[in-house]
Amino acid sequence: MLRINSAYDSELSEELEEVFKALANVNRLLLIYSLASGEVEKVSVTEMAKIMGLTQPAASQHLKVLKTVKILNAEKEGNYIYYTFNKSALLKHKKNIDFLFSCVLAKCDQKK
Repeated sequence: MLRINSAYDSELSEELEEVFKALANVNRLLLIYSLASGEVEKVSVTEMAKIMGLTQPAASQHLKVLKTVKILNAEKEGNYIYYTFNKSALLKHKKNIDFLFSCVLAKCDQKK
């Protein structure tokens, strides 16, 4: 039977909960997709609002949520804040999600 350390399990669960909450919004998913498929490596709130068809406050709030869970980095340049992907955090989130799913799939395989 696959067991994981309960302290790690608790920490992992809380972290994944925050990531999944951040991703549980269609605008944030579209925002991530827009940034990932764009020709630029960084985007300002104003640019993202235009791309997404959102108000600046709405775009700013969505970007802030993604920054809070470290999916995005924010860097101030002059009067603007530019957002980019946080590759190291994305890789960590991917590793944690892969671990969770491998535990689930291992359990599913045991039931066959």
